[in-house]
Amino acid sequence: MTAFAPITPATALSFRHVHPQIYLNPLRAHLLIVQTPIRPPSAERLIETIREELPSLVSLYRDLHARPELSGEEEETADRLAQELREAGCTVTTGIGGHGVVGVLLNGPGPVMMIRADMDALPLNEETGLAYASRHPGVMHACGHDINMAALVGAVRALATLRESWSGTLLCVGQPAEETGSGAREMIQDGLFTRFPRPDGAVAVHVGPDIPDGMVASRSGILSAGSETIDLTVRGVGGHAAHPDQTRDPIVLAAGIIMAIQTIRSREIDPNAFFILSAGQIHGGRKHNAIPDEVTLGMSLRYHKAAVRDQGLAALRRIAEGTAIAAGVPADRLPLVRVLDQSVPPLITDPDLTARCSDAAARYLGPEQVATIPVISGSEDFSVFAEEGIPLAYFRIGTAPADGSGEFLHSPRFAPPAESAILTGAIVLAAAVIAGDVEQG
Repeated sequence: MTAFAPITPATALSFRHVHPQIYLNPLRAHLLIVQTPIRPPSAERLIETIREELPSLVSLYRDLHARPELSGEEEETADRLAQELREAGCTVTTGIGGHGVVGVLLNGPGPVMMIRADMDALPLNEETGLAYASRHPGVMHACGHDINMAALVGAVRALATLRESWSGTLLCVGQPAEETGSGAREMIQDGLFTRFPRPDGAVAVHVGPDIPDGMVASRSGILSAGSETIDLTVRGVGGHAAHPDQTRDPIVLAAGIIMAIQTIRSREIDPNAFFILSAGQIHGGRKHNAIPDEVTLGMSLRYHKAAVRDQGLAALRRIAEGTAIAAGVPADRLPLVRVLDQSVPPLITDPDLTARCSDAAARYLGPEQVATIPVISGSEDFSVFAEEGIPLAYFRIGTAPADGSGEFLHSPRFAPPAESAILTGAIVLAAAVIAGDVEQG
């Protein structure tokens, strides 16, 4: 592209961009701007750029791991991530949708690419024995969000160093409250896509302990399940444990409901449809010899299609109420089913963006290191961004040791090989941004 811009020689240098070559035409006092093609960095250069940052990125990861914070409480984590993004050259805004962090790195004309990392930890007591284990009792980064953040920072540093190799705008998002399925939606409601440049595509990485260390994996279309979080309150009539005949025991009712709902999957849902309904919590009673008035079950429902979700919820309500009625529970004490405001839709990735980013990852990591994975039964609120019309790509970063000794996510003993995961994650995120520019530039 060639263009003439009227400008005086004294101000010529202020218009020089990193990509165009600018020449002053002394006869016409115009600038002749010749747009030079942008060349993506070689694999060697990108990887070496990130490797140079790896010691400080691992140090960052260890600091984050030692100071985990629960969903909605990520104040120190957000401050640290904001500091890292500022030092990398981003203009940073904090407090978006709670403790959300947004960094913007402008690098000339081109697409807006968003990269995102989740920040929150889990309510677990760490049992890894690591020297940098959690200093906060009962809280642990057992899902690898500390690695995800370090990888994002690594990608931003590399892209800031390699500005001549891409063009456009980088939108960096540190997202709170992923574990409760609320952080993405709260950031959107607080203006993520109206107060900041609206992305043409969004990419995220997440550690994957079921994938070999050093590999990355993704897929187009449905990648992970949608989820609903449910509180089921089973109400009865309490009394003395020595006189159960004078009660309507909610503990027995809860046990019956748990067993009965197993038939939803096996006898009501289409065998070809995906559906899981699990009870993860049971709370009821305070004394050995007293039957309580009620028991609360914490449940999780996973699905791919909204119609299957609705069918499962209706069956849960019917079975719970029917079990209680059969046991003689009064009409005003029937079970209560409450779906919490933590809904996460299925993660549906964009085929074009996923293919483009996968090809870029293969160029930098090698085609043998990039794989396609089956649909994941877990859930991820990165999916919420697609509801706003943003194309998504999502990559699992392998952390499985060669000897198969690793723990899975949400385990108090989860201790992935951080250095290789950070390196791989940073390469994938940086490659995705570069691929976005190459496609649209």
